[in-house]
Amino acid sequence: MSYTIHEVAQKLGISTYSIRYYHDHGMLPYVQRDENNNRVFNDVDLEWLHIIVFLRGTGMPVERIHHYLDLVQEGDSTVPERYAMMQAQQERTLSEIADLQHHLSTINFKVDHYASIMKNHEPDSFVPSNLRDTAADQTA
Repeated sequence: MSYTIHEVAQKLGISTYSIRYYHDHGMLPYVQRDENNNRVFNDVDLEWLHIIVFLRGTGMPVERIHHYLDLVQEGDSTVPERYAMMQAQQERTLSEIADLQHHLSTINFKVDHYASIMKNHEPDSFVPSNLRDTAADQTA
């Protein structure tokens, strides 16, 4: 099956600009061109793009992804290096998840706090002291 760049962009939820960038920088080595010089993608190309998109989603820099894809093409002798790259990215991703979980717990606390304020019709007790002082001055 073959796809146009617009179909691929829609399928993967990325821009045609990004796809062209990846292709122009050698990250999509097997993309063919039709008689009008338009890129024509197949299912294998979508697999390559999927790898790029998911690695970008974990924050891996494009240069590292390019290196990883080069290693894949070099074959099994590069498995140890690819393994090390994925381990490092796994650690970075787990760290980001932990940070996000911490942020989420703070947000959850705030959501519960504001829900309680609205339900009980009480003032917000968690405002910075300078705002509390300003509010007191305005009521005096």
